[in-house]
Amino acid sequence: MRRLLFVWVLVLGNFGSTAYAQADLPQQMSLNYGRSVIDELLPEGFAYNPVTLLANTPLYHFGAFSLYAEGQFTRADNLLTRELEFEFGLNGGIRYQVNLNRYFEVNAAIGSGPHFISLETRLQARGFIFSDNFELGFSFYLPAARTSFNIKGRFRHISNAGLKRPNWGIDNLFLIVGVGTVL
Repeated sequence: MRRLLFVWVLVLGNFGSTAYAQADLPQQMSLNYGRSVIDELLPEGFAYNPVTLLANTPLYHFGAFSLYAEGQFTRADNLLTRELEFEFGLNGGIRYQVNLNRYFEVNAAIGSGPHFISLETRLQARGFIFSDNFELGFSFYLPAARTSFNIKGRFRHISNAGLKRPNWGIDNLFLIVGVGTVL
C-alpha cells in the first residue's frame, strides 16, 4: 500500500508541473464524514466498522504542499457487548494537491497522530494509540461561494507502537465526503 501511495504521489508530481497554475492553489478548512467500507475482522468474531467525523485545517502552505491539523472523533459498535466504542485524537500531516483547473483538484495526504481508543480486543489494547492515515482525494470548488466539496479514500492503521500488548493494530479503508470553506 505504501508503494502504491508513493507511485501515486510521483504521478501527481509529474502531472502537477503542467497543471493549473500552482500559485492559485486554494487552501480549505473542511468538515468531513467518513464510513469504513472495508473493515478488519477482529478475532472475537465481528468486524470493526467505524464511522468518523474529521475537522481539517491547513497550517502552512508551500507550493503544492501544505501541512495540516485534523481532529478526529470515531465511533464503532461492539457487536459482542452491545456497547458503543469510540476513538478520538489529533493528527498532523502533509498534503500534496494539484489543481486541474479553477474548479477541480486532486490530492494525496499522509498523516499521523496520538489518539485514545475504548475498544479492547485481542488485536489491540485499549488506551493510547496512533492513527496513521494515507489518503487520495478529489475536490470540487465553487469559487464565487468560497466553498468546496470533497471525496476521499483513506487507508487507516491504528496501533500503539508497541507501548502495550497486544499491538497487532486494526486497519480500515474509509470513504470520506465533506464540505469546506476556501481560505
